[in-house]
Amino acid sequence: MGKGKGKQHLGPPKRGPNKIQRDTARSRVVQDATRQTFQQYMTDCLMLALNDPEIMGKDVFGYKRLKKVLAGWGRKYDLYFDAMTKNPEADYARAKMDESLRRIIPDPDFLPFEERYDWLPEIKYGPKGGKGK
Repeated sequence: MGKGKGKQHLGPPKRGPNKIQRDTARSRVVQDATRQTFQQYMTDCLMLALNDPEIMGKDVFGYKRLKKVLAGWGRKYDLYFDAMTKNPEADYARAKMDESLRRIIPDPDFLPFEERYDWLPEIKYGPKGGKGK
């Protein structure tokens, strides 16, 4: 038996509400840091590609055009972000994103949202009347 009074606890460590809250907060911080890191990396790679003559030919994007593209990219990110969530407007945002992309990407190359993001849960309307159930 270890030090201390009473019975020794056998089995997995107890997880009280404070431990669960700390673990949840730590997980959110890691997820947020990962998301921000990949957003920055994607932004850096986009800028490098748009400024690369081997990719863009003579029509490379300079600093001013890149700033304009990145500002617009941020607006589109915000406009369609609900598509990535479980918010009530997620299905609408997904449909609007697909509608906009269909004007750009011809068939058969176009993939609907559910195929592009197949790891996200599909939004369904069940007999109980709720979304996502």
